[in-house]
Amino acid sequence: MSFRPKKDFWFGILIWGPTLYAICLVIQNRTIWPALVVVIPLTAFVGSLWFGTVYTIAETSLEIKYGPFLEKIPLCEIQRVKRTRTLWSSAALSFDRLEIKYGYGTVFISPLDTHKFINELKQRCPETEFLGL
Repeated sequence: MSFRPKKDFWFGILIWGPTLYAICLVIQNRTIWPALVVVIPLTAFVGSLWFGTVYTIAETSLEIKYGPFLEKIPLCEIQRVKRTRTLWSSAALSFDRLEIKYGYGTVFISPLDTHKFINELKQRCPETEFLGL
């Protein structure tokens, strides 16, 4: 089951602002090499993060795809899920996030339909601790 991310307006400004600023500088200066070296790859990367983020609960794992990155977390390793508003860099596109503690790592995500995501995770991970949800 796949879940789209929640996207905050202010988070979008934080992500897209520097990219749009760089594009404006290139247009204003009318130089081509910064566009080819910096702006086009930066825009492609930010676009892949913004439009290519998806969270999938597969048969045996939670798959988090954000841009060119893919993280697979075995469902049996998920120890704790809780709400957080931390600003740590992550696959979350919103300040309203879920913190997922697993094995030796932690990941932050922001599914659009948080309740449906949590219910699906509860069914698949009955031994996981769900705090404040």
